[in-house]
Amino acid sequence: MGAKVEINTSSYAMVADELGKTLQQATNVFETFLSERHNLALLEQCEANLRQVGGTLRMLQISGAALLADEMRMLCSAILKSVVAVPESQLNALSTAFFVLPRYLEFVQSRQSEIPQLVISHVNELRVAHHQLLLPDSYFCKDHDHLFSRDSNITLRTKPLAEPEFNANLKRISHLYQSGLLGLLRDAHIPMQLLIMSRAVRRLRGAIAPGPQQRFWLLADAVLDAFVNHGLELNPHRKRVLAGLEGLMRGRLKNRPALNEVLEREIVFLLSVSSYREGLVDKVLKAAKIHVAEVNDEQLKTYRGIMLGLSYDTVSSVIHELRTELRHAKDVLELLAQHQRSESEELLPLTSVLKQSADILAVLNLPALAGTLSDHVEALNALVGCDLSKERSRLEDLAETLLFIDGSLAQIDRRKLNYEDLGEISLERRDEISADNQVSEARSIVIEESKAAISLVKRAISAYIDSGFDNQHIANLPHLLDSVRGAFVMINAHKLPELTQGATEFIARFVGRETVNPASDVQALETLADAMISIEYYLNELGRRHIADESILLVAEDSIATLRAM
Repeated sequence: MGAKVEINTSSYAMVADELGKTLQQATNVFETFLSERHNLALLEQCEANLRQVGGTLRMLQISGAALLADEMRMLCSAILKSVVAVPESQLNALSTAFFVLPRYLEFVQSRQSEIPQLVISHVNELRVAHHQLLLPDSYFCKDHDHLFSRDSNITLRTKPLAEPEFNANLKRISHLYQSGLLGLLRDAHIPMQLLIMSRAVRRLRGAIAPGPQQRFWLLADAVLDAFVNHGLELNPHRKRVLAGLEGLMRGRLKNRPALNEVLEREIVFLLSVSSYREGLVDKVLKAAKIHVAEVNDEQLKTYRGIMLGLSYDTVSSVIHELRTELRHAKDVLELLAQHQRSESEELLPLTSVLKQSADILAVLNLPALAGTLSDHVEALNALVGCDLSKERSRLEDLAETLLFIDGSLAQIDRRKLNYEDLGEISLERRDEISADNQVSEARSIVIEESKAAISLVKRAISAYIDSGFDNQHIANLPHLLDSVRGAFVMINAHKLPELTQGATEFIARFVGRETVNPASDVQALETLADAMISIEYYLNELGRRHIADESILLVAEDSIATLRAM
C-alpha cells in the first residue's frame, strides 16, 4: 500500500532516449493541434504516439506512467469521436497531462523507482474530462481477501441502543453528518466540518450493536480522525468516500444496513497512508492489522511538489552555471586568504555572489544548502576590516562548504542524490556525500579513459587489416587491453575484467602466430571488433546514466567465447 515500486533501470536506460523523443513528438503535435483544431489528423498522430509511449511503459512495467499515457490516448480518442466542438476542459486536462508525464518519468528515473499513486489525481482529471468514473486512491494496491468488518471478532465496549431509540438517534446523527458534508463540499470552514462529521460517526459507532457494522464504523471513525488531525489531504475522490458514508447512513435509515466492501477497502487504504498515526488511528491500525504504507500522505504531497517542479533539463543547466559560480567564488576566497585583505571592496563582491547562489539554491528546493550558504554570507560581512590571518579557520570552513555544495550539485546532476537526501545535513552526511562525489568523479574519468583505449583498439584492428597485416599496428594491443582490464577492476565492472582478459589472451596468441591466413584472420579480428563495440556501448551507457544493462555485453561474451575456442 502506497509503496515505492522498483523499476529495471537498465532496461529503462536503453529506451529512455527514444521514449523521450516519441513523447516530445506527441507534445509538439498536440500543441500544433491547439492552434489548428480543425486538423484532426494532428490529433490522430498524437494518439498514435501516445499509444507507442503507453506500450513502451507497460513493457518496462512503469505502471503509473503507463496508466497516465493510456488515459491521455483515450481522451484523444474520445475527442476524435465527438461530433461537437472540443470542450476547453478536455484540452486543458490533456495540456496538464503533457506537462506531468515527462516530469513523472524524470522523477522515476532519478529515484530508480516509481510511486504510481502520484499520478492518480492527474489520471482522474482526464477521466472527469470525458465523463468516466474516478479511480480510487487504492487503484494500484493489490486486493486481499481479508475484510475487517466481516472477518474480525473485535467488539467495542459500548452500550448499543435499542432499535426504536437507535433509529431516532440515527436521524439526528445523519442530519449532523449531512450538514458537515455539505459544508465540506462547499469548501466552507473545512476543519470545523470535518470535526462535525467525525463527532457524528463516533456517536453512530457507539450506538450500534457489536458486529460487522460496528467494526465498519470504527474504521470510518478512524479515517475521519486522520482527516481532522491533518494526516490526510482532501481531494475530490476522498470527498466522494466521505459522501459514501452518508449514503450508508441513509440506507440504514431505510432499513437497508448493507456494508460496502469497496468503500471499506478504500478506507483501509486511506488509514494505511495517513501521516497521522496516533490516538484512535493507531489503535485501529493495530486492531485491524493494517500495514502502514511505505510512503505516507504527507510524503506523497512533498513528492508531488518535487515532481511538478523544475524539469531535469532546466535544473541541469542551472546547476552547471551555479557550479561555475561556486568554483569562481572558491578561487576568490583563496586569493583573499593568501593576501589577507578584508576591505569591503574585496569581500562584498564575494558575498554578493554567495548571496545570489543561496537564492538560486532556494529556488531549486534545496533549503538546507541555501541556509548554510546564507549563514556564511553573514559571517563574511562581519569580517570586513578584520585581520584575516586570525580568521583562517572560518575561511577554511567556507571553502569546505563550497566544495561540499559543489559536490552535492554534481551528484544531483548525475541523479545519484535526491532533493530529500539533502534535507538535513549532519557532518557525517557531508563527509559521505563528498566522498561519494569524489568516487563518482574518479569513476567518470576511468570510464572516459577506458572508452578512449577501446577506440584505440578498434582503430588498430582497422589499420592492421588496411596495411596488409602489418603486426606493428597490433603489437601493443595486449598491453593496452591489460591496462583497460585494471581500470575495469577499479570501477567494479564485474563482467568487463574477464572479457578483456579473454581479448588480451587472444590478441597475444594472434600476434605471436607463425603464419598469416588472411581470410580467417580477418574473421577473427572482426569478432574481436564486435566484442570491443559491445564493451564500448556498455561504457557509453555507464558513463551517461551511471547504470547499464549487462545484457548489452551478451555480444561481447559470445565473441570472446568464440575467440577462446580458436
